[in-house]
Amino acid sequence: MEDLVTLAVLALSAFFVALSFGLLFRYKQVSQKINDSADLGRDLWGALEQRLRKQDERILDMMGKFEVIQSRVSEKPMTRAPQPTFPPVSFENPVSVMDTRVTVSRPESRMILDETELSVLKLLSVQPRSSVEIKELIDRTREHAARLMKALFDSGLVARDTSKKPFVYRLTETGRRYLSAS
Repeated sequence: MEDLVTLAVLALSAFFVALSFGLLFRYKQVSQKINDSADLGRDLWGALEQRLRKQDERILDMMGKFEVIQSRVSEKPMTRAPQPTFPPVSFENPVSVMDTRVTVSRPESRMILDETELSVLKLLSVQPRSSVEIKELIDRTREHAARLMKALFDSGLVARDTSKKPFVYRLTETGRRYLSAS
């Protein structure tokens, strides 16, 4: 009888050991699936973030383009002043080479500037500045600042040094006179 009890205990122990191994194997399978799902979730989240960043860039680009179009529609047509011609440059005199890199346009008659354009002229009256500095100081987009500086250049109020990128703008005498008259 004692052997029968020992045999039953051994059979039950073997059953529970086999059940434990089965449950442990199933636990490993489930935890592997969970890890795979977590990796898939991270990959999906990363792809979604990347797409959202691209969409944000596209939206900002479209806003810039819209601003350009809107300003072109609201602007009055400006006549283009002819570009000045310079005499031949002697490379023996470096000063004349530098002078030819600074281009000046001719002023238009009867110019009326808005507040932003006046503030740019005031900034340039202190010191020459690059278009990047001007963009940051007037808190506008790069496109807006570029259009603004081109319009001021075309009107002859500023000159630009094209020997460097970004261009460096300085106030012309015409610009100083306009600024003092306003």
